[in-house]
Amino acid sequence: MHSVKLPLSWYEATVQRGDAQVLRETLNVDVCVIGAGLAGLTTTLEVSRAGKSVVLLEASRVAAGASGRNGGFVSNGFALGVDAIAKHVGLEAAQRLYAHSREGTEFVRSTILQHDVSLIAGYGMRVCVRYSDAGGLHDYADALRQRFGEEVETAGVEDTRRLLNSARYFDSMAFPRAFHIHPLRYALLLKRLCEQSGAMVFENSSVQSVGKSGSHFIVKTSGGEIRAQHVVHCVSALDRGLHGPTARAVLPVSTYIAVTEPLQQDAIRTPEAIADTRRAGDYYRLIDGGRILWGGRISTRVQEPQRLAEAMRADMVATFPQLGRPRIDFAWAGVMGYALHKMPLIGRDLEGQWFATAFGGHGLNTTAMGGLLIARAIVHGDDAYRRFLPFAPRFAFGQLGRLGVQGSYWWMQAKDRYDEATKTAIRR
Repeated sequence: MHSVKLPLSWYEATVQRGDAQVLRETLNVDVCVIGAGLAGLTTTLEVSRAGKSVVLLEASRVAAGASGRNGGFVSNGFALGVDAIAKHVGLEAAQRLYAHSREGTEFVRSTILQHDVSLIAGYGMRVCVRYSDAGGLHDYADALRQRFGEEVETAGVEDTRRLLNSARYFDSMAFPRAFHIHPLRYALLLKRLCEQSGAMVFENSSVQSVGKSGSHFIVKTSGGEIRAQHVVHCVSALDRGLHGPTARAVLPVSTYIAVTEPLQQDAIRTPEAIADTRRAGDYYRLIDGGRILWGGRISTRVQEPQRLAEAMRADMVATFPQLGRPRIDFAWAGVMGYALHKMPLIGRDLEGQWFATAFGGHGLNTTAMGGLLIARAIVHGDDAYRRFLPFAPRFAFGQLGRLGVQGSYWWMQAKDRYDEATKTAIRR
């Protein structure tokens, strides 16, 4: 587990961090959580609230990775579509998994409403189609309502373009219960709540090894040691050498975000978070001062590409040419962890170590969901986490897997361009 220096994001520029507390002693606790992203923070908070002694270790700073650098969307569901989940595990099991994802959304919402409502930047999420859909989006919305109890509304071309002034968009689907937040501020709120509940949070405390000694685990850092009955791995794509089963199953995938200067514009006319249905589509939202936070693109490259700001502005202007050439004040990469089956990895290995990771592409709800499931398993012996056994860690083929995933993204992007070119003429 190692520290990685990442370029400054708008999120990082708009928070104030306190001094990092570094582990420099030997401690005996009930639970040691490794990785202070949103899943690790949620696990720590819920275990501590239940009266267990818990230490949270982070190689860098809290939420310095994907948890504090993402789009900030909070909505139900998974990166893998509900139809694909139901095909894999059956409809009833898929419904239970979807209910868990909904619980994650509500945990984030209730935590924010109870402690700092200003973290919510806007309500609602809208997903748009960029070609003539012939009713497919409406059929999908009906399935979400009837099979999964999702609150969802559909809009035709005229209503969609009234909200989003772009000829690129056709029909859209809105999720009024979704919302979007400042994810880094939310993570720092969770850290504060963890400490208030009695948990100890150590940053800049990279874990060097985890071993077993009798009924306990020994977690060693360069400055200290933790003896714990339970160990929970919540690291992701940037730290993949510590826990073998998940390290072999997680692939690093980058997406990119840019934030504009404050703007007066008439292109985006809604406070909702916006995404499109392409396999590697754009996602964006309005934030403080009229700025646009614009995300998109997918790559298995960990390094940030050159001229990122210009590339992100080009994507933005391709959808909303009336924006002209807005200044880009921030542009950064977020490296997420993905599993090949596109579902989170949540469970316990043969040695008894817990894990909750591979939340890339799902939205922030699943990080809370994973933390809740693991905490309940540790504290109450609840076995609901076993519902994710059909999506257990499986070997992702290392560098070869990354090449394969990159190739699949290129193919999907080509398919998206073909769909737009061949299916838009009748509705323009």
